[in-house]
Amino acid sequence: MERYQQSVSKESLGRLEEAFYSAEAMLGKKNPVHASFESYAGLKAKVQLRNGTITAKVSDGFENAEREVLVGLALTLLGGMFKRKMENGYTHAYKEFASRESTSGFHDTLRKLRGRGKKLEPHGRHHDLSKNKSRRVLGFHDGAFNSITINRILDSDRVPSFVVQYVVFHELLHCKHKVLFQRGESMRRTIHPKAFKDDEQRFPFAEKANDWLQRNL
Repeated sequence: MERYQQSVSKESLGRLEEAFYSAEAMLGKKNPVHASFESYAGLKAKVQLRNGTITAKVSDGFENAEREVLVGLALTLLGGMFKRKMENGYTHAYKEFASRESTSGFHDTLRKLRGRGKKLEPHGRHHDLSKNKSRRVLGFHDGAFNSITINRILDSDRVPSFVVQYVVFHELLHCKHKVLFQRGESMRRTIHPKAFKDDEQRFPFAEKANDWLQRNL
């Protein structure tokens, strides 16, 4: 990591630390800050307060971001840590940056270059599913690695095969339909646009599968 830090210009590190000190001032804090760029697999960032010092580790994907974006990122992270949410022009700039299609694409590119896709192996007795047993997420399409993972909670002989097929069908539709970025004033992403939902209803047992999921999960 030291070798990587040496490749980052002092100017870039200075911009990053200045962004965190500026964010601190807005929050009424005066802690020392140690900020660094890290070669993360994706546009990740995290902060930690230990012994009165704030340590901020930010993906090098932000190295060339505008100052407003860096300050907005710092405000978002520090606001969460200090439980003092703040919204202003800086957080808006960061939100706008994070909601761009190009930013999402860059995040996936970093994951492809530096990350590892999940090793897909059969784990269940009845279906090939993931180890995750959360009831909230039944399936996940990972666009960076072009993979689909199905929740292991569906690995039961009481779960009809058409239900598992429906969840797989739903995730496959993410390969066909792009996410719609920066929708409306909230700049939200629409993951399931109308065309997606229309195609989803073409699954032969869509209504039956949805009814089963509503009643049983």
